[in-house]
Amino acid sequence: MSAKLDDLIHVLRDSDDAEALAAAATQLHNSATPGDLGRLMELLQDDDFFVREAAAWPVSELAGPAALRELLVAYQRGFDDGHDNDGFTTALVALVERKKAVSRDVLQDLADDVDPAMRENAIWLLEFCR
Repeated sequence: MSAKLDDLIHVLRDSDDAEALAAAATQLHNSATPGDLGRLMELLQDDDFFVREAAAWPVSELAGPAALRELLVAYQRGFDDGHDNDGFTTALVALVERKKAVSRDVLQDLADDVDPAMRENAIWLLEFCR
């Protein structure tokens, strides 16, 4: 999916059209494969909010709870950049509701992290593991 992924990232970074952004995010979500996971994990660190949020869905589904730390770092960055993170929030909640036991274990560790934002987000997300 490398060329297609590059095209989708270009749209996410450069488009001002809300429909084009939504379509690119949906295509990224629907077409990502386990082979794309390394690149998707890199996208969680992208400077562009839309790229990070679009990568969150496939990462959450392909990597599962093992990616919670990286997902929460990207999630907090969205808040720090002034975004509401609605789509990202939905992806995180869907992940932990789908994989409650494993997510709970990971989040309990993250709830003791030295970073206060990581602790706060992990504690919040633990509420959805019940």
